[in-house]
Amino acid sequence: MMSKPASTRPNLALKRRIALALRRSRHSQDTGQHQIGVQAAEEALLLCELPHYLPQWQQAMAQLALHQFRMGHFADAVRSGLEVAATLGFGTDAALRAEVLCVVAIACNEMGLMQDGLKYALEALAAARSSNEPIQIINALNRAGVCTYGALGDLEQGEQLLCQAAEQARLAGERVLLFAALNNIGTLYSSEARKQLKLGRQAEAHTLLHCAMQHYQDAWQSAGSTGNRHQWAMLQTNLAEAYVDLGEFDRGRAALAELRHALAGSDFHSLQRNADLIEATLLQRSGLVGEAVAALQQMLALPGNMIEFEMRHFAQEELYRLYKSSGQFELALAQLEALRHSEQEQNEQRSSTQGWAIRKELEITSVQLAAERERLYAERERLRAAQLEAEKIVTEARMSELEQAVLIDPLTGVGNRRCLDLEGPARLAALGQQLHGMAVVVVDLDHFKSINDRFGHVVGDEVLKKVAQLMALSTRGSDLTVRFGGEEFVLLLMEQSQDSALRCCERLRLAILNYSWSEVHPQLQVTASFGMQWCQAPLPWELALRQADLALYQAKRLGRNRLQLASPG
Repeated sequence: MMSKPASTRPNLALKRRIALALRRSRHSQDTGQHQIGVQAAEEALLLCELPHYLPQWQQAMAQLALHQFRMGHFADAVRSGLEVAATLGFGTDAALRAEVLCVVAIACNEMGLMQDGLKYALEALAAARSSNEPIQIINALNRAGVCTYGALGDLEQGEQLLCQAAEQARLAGERVLLFAALNNIGTLYSSEARKQLKLGRQAEAHTLLHCAMQHYQDAWQSAGSTGNRHQWAMLQTNLAEAYVDLGEFDRGRAALAELRHALAGSDFHSLQRNADLIEATLLQRSGLVGEAVAALQQMLALPGNMIEFEMRHFAQEELYRLYKSSGQFELALAQLEALRHSEQEQNEQRSSTQGWAIRKELEITSVQLAAERERLYAERERLRAAQLEAEKIVTEARMSELEQAVLIDPLTGVGNRRCLDLEGPARLAALGQQLHGMAVVVVDLDHFKSINDRFGHVVGDEVLKKVAQLMALSTRGSDLTVRFGGEEFVLLLMEQSQDSALRCCERLRLAILNYSWSEVHPQLQVTASFGMQWCQAPLPWELALRQADLALYQAKRLGRNRLQLASPG
């Protein structure tokens, strides 16, 4: 989509044409006319003569990704989103980077690429916190909550992130984002209810569905008068599905009618196909099997750009069941073959999208490394020209250090010991000036050697990755998480008081204790011991770390799975 560099300088007439196309694209988001929005965004892209109009190109690509997502073209949304994300940093571009990665995350989630969705959601959250813009932070928390449930199946953790988003949206007066958070909490409960229905646990499922319905009602009461067409359609979709799952078919029909009305004339293809599936399910459960079959056949006859692979898969699977249950075995067999073909296409699309994303990340890394090499080469040449031998030696040492400085632990994705050596002394030195207080916390996983011995190093590595992920989700952007070595981690918590730091540590200890470790291995249980040194004024880094380490040993001696505060003095 990127146009060729032009030699002409920006001109006002062209700038106005681009701005007009971008306004049309933005307006189409609220009206649901996403095909018009795509056309307007593509018009802006064609007008953007790079590099003069890079910011406008970035905005147009971001809008294109959102329109594609709303239309149900999830793979296209991922590609467009990652294409523009590659040009956005964590400085002045951080807010737009967060916005784009939120779209990429939820599109991956819809495609069934759950782990990728969580990865991009956490990257969006980091960018949002870097931008310090409340709207982007709320939006990223929202996506992180949905993707956490999608990737980990953790209802409690997903709901916790969404509750944070709802509370911050309420405080900021952001009604659209408040609706999104409350509505998404409802969808988490509905998804969990469907799992229970498949297991035959009717009572548990109905309890979860009633919780979902309460959140849907809260969402609309809190933010329903904003007039956002997409939100109204989303709400009616969720209500119709919940009513059908509860067996309240009259209410389901009413919600479905509202949904059809909201979708009329819009380009919400994904929601339109959801409505088709709900209608087919409602007909089938009402005993109108023939009408249900006809509805599904009509849906599957739609052009490819009107129905995503996931929706086609659901429709084919349901049609196969209906044919089989009615004794139409030849039709059932034909449908089963179509279903298998659809699954193969879906897997190929997922693989293609993942492969494209990996190639894009490698391309970005290659460009960054090449730029860094060029920068270092230019610096070296400047020193040679100046013939300042002493400065040359110092700078070459710095160049060597930059080339070797790898600050991320490759297994867990958190900081490593080199990162801690740089950050720890600097943060301690800033206490009393830029910073108010800091807790140095040493965390050690209890009996980790026995985990490796009993279950193998693959399980041990997975435990380390999950613990690092829990730490990242339970701390703030200003905090630092580091893998110190083996099964030991160090946290630098930037807190206002010792009590707040202790509460943070206790939350993390319980998060590790209560995590569903049986998903990693049926017999696995993990706990951790914590040693904490509270610092409110500058002191030697080695002393602070040693005090925290001594407190950890004390926690181990007192029985493990506990938090111990370092002795004063």
